[in-house]
Amino acid sequence: MVSVLSAQKLQEINPLLHDTSFIAAFGVAPDQTTDEQLRIQTHLFYTEQLLRNIDPETLTSSQKEKRSFILDLLHQYALAGRFPVNRDYPGERRPCFIDDDGSICAVGYLVEQTKGRELAEAINAIHQYDFLLDMKEPAINEWANEYGLTVEECAMIQPTYGYYPTTITTSVDVKPSYGISSGVAIGGNVALSILQLSKWSSSRGLAYAGLITGTGQILLGVLNIKKSTTTRYINGPETTVSYSKQNNLSYVNIGSGTATIVTSALNLFINKKGKEKTNALNLYSYPNYNNSLTVGLTFSKKI
Repeated sequence: MVSVLSAQKLQEINPLLHDTSFIAAFGVAPDQTTDEQLRIQTHLFYTEQLLRNIDPETLTSSQKEKRSFILDLLHQYALAGRFPVNRDYPGERRPCFIDDDGSICAVGYLVEQTKGRELAEAINAIHQYDFLLDMKEPAINEWANEYGLTVEECAMIQPTYGYYPTTITTSVDVKPSYGISSGVAIGGNVALSILQLSKWSSSRGLAYAGLITGTGQILLGVLNIKKSTTTRYINGPETTVSYSKQNNLSYVNIGSGTATIVTSALNLFINKKGKEKTNALNLYSYPNYNNSLTVGLTFSKKI
């Protein structure tokens, strides 16, 4: 029985409030499938309201004012939703003052916003994964007292975080249908561009065809760009699904289509200049068989 209770405590969001916040909000206890960010935010909003409803009579007016300010900061922090990650304690939830990516916990954020990042970093250097009541840190005690909080109330704020040991990235291959259509589009547009740059460049039909196929290839590329997705699991790896292969092919399609459009537009522009009609009327003289001068008239048309 003791081992079961210990295992349960290792999964609670807070050692003092347990999972009361989630149960109050949703009527059920969180489990392994519960969204981590939702769970943390629910706890922080719940604790913020709980502390607002407490009005310690022993506080000075300055402490009460600072306490209210601190709770406003806590609300802003919870809304922002950028929380640290526990990467060092498999199988259990732990506090994390500041993680390796620089994300800071709720209490650390409050310290940072009121006393500076340097103090938060100093606390983290000694107590990165410590529960607040186990820290016995004078700097925390002094800070809490100045801002109208007890150390126990700070411990109520401090969430724990699920274990995310590694990031597993799964690269999705390009679908055959997209690969084949891209190959046809790239090959066709390259051929059109070469023809337009060669002796057949005067063909306006090729230019119009290039504008159409180039636009189609750009749309093909744009519509197949996909954003990578990341899923976090409690006590499991962070999984990222990457579409980099497909996106790289999409960028090639966009580039190839753009090059074809540019080539075709230049072809039309050059042909338009060449096809501007000009008429010339020339009057000249030439000697005839008896050495007298004869006047001649020529008419030329440039297309």
